Amino acid sequence: MIKNEEIVEDLNDLVKINNDRIQGYEKAVEDTDDTQLDDLFRHYIIQSQGFRSQLADHIVRIDGLAVSDATTSDVSSKIHRAWIDIKSAVTGKDRDTVLSSVEFGENAAIDVYKDAIEKDHLPAYIKEDLMKQMGQLEDALDKIKAIRK
Repeated sequence: MIKNEEIVEDLNDLVKINNDRIQGYEKAVEDTDDTQLDDLFRHYIIQSQGFRSQLADHIVRIDGLAVSDATTSDVSSKIHRAWIDIKSAVTGKDRDTVLSSVEFGENAAIDVYKDAIEKDHLPAYIKEDLMKQMGQLEDALDKIKAIRK
């Protein structure tokens, strides 16, 4: 039988990727002077804060402890921030490069969500919420790709 600890661990991985997404978009806001992108990136920061809150609610309901420190992230989720940091340092805030970096980060977040959803031990009601969140991440990715064209 699957223990709640495994579910909590999986959900905390998603909390971490959302923490990283928030920090990645905050960095992207710093790295662009484009007000259109600024507004969009701030929207995605708020979106991830909502995702993180919903995930934390699920964790608490099953008597787990949610990762609460926004600076907590694991090595794989640091890819998003590191990618943006590296690209920004090299290119000096070029719009297309920032968008490319954001696209890379969104793809990484979607992959983490797909992995979580595929796990058999997550309850259906949690999977449903994860699928909704992933759908919004995919919408964000599509929007970023459309802006880049």
